[in-house]
Amino acid sequence: MNRFRLSWSAAVVVAIVTLIPWADRATAQEVALTPLETTEVARGYRAEAIKLKRVVNDKNETIGRINDFIFGKDGNTYAILAVGDFTGLGGHPIAVPFRNLKLDDPSGSVVLPGASRSALEKLPVFVNNNR
Repeated sequence: MNRFRLSWSAAVVVAIVTLIPWADRATAQEVALTPLETTEVARGYRAEAIKLKRVVNDKNETIGRINDFIFGKDGNTYAILAVGDFTGLGGHPIAVPFRNLKLDDPSGSVVLPGASRSALEKLPVFVNNNR
């Protein structure tokens, strides 16, 4: 019986010693941004700065405006565009992957390359059920 307790205790100690370095690494992965990442974040855009901006295609034809943003559970970010909206009051809401938008256009508009207003208006209306 003593022999069983000793080997069981030894197994627990080995397991703990083995898991301690792993636990430290798991905690380290949750640490705040590194200085390099904060610099990159600072070069980005605030959502409020691009909300309601005019969206054009690569031919500089107006498509609509950015109405909102959705942060998906899949880790992706989506822009909600109000297609056909030129005032910020309405339009046909659709979701597009944020990565498809070009924000650095010299015109100051947001560009959605290859898009046309008529094609986007045929897409299903975006409805957010998680308000």
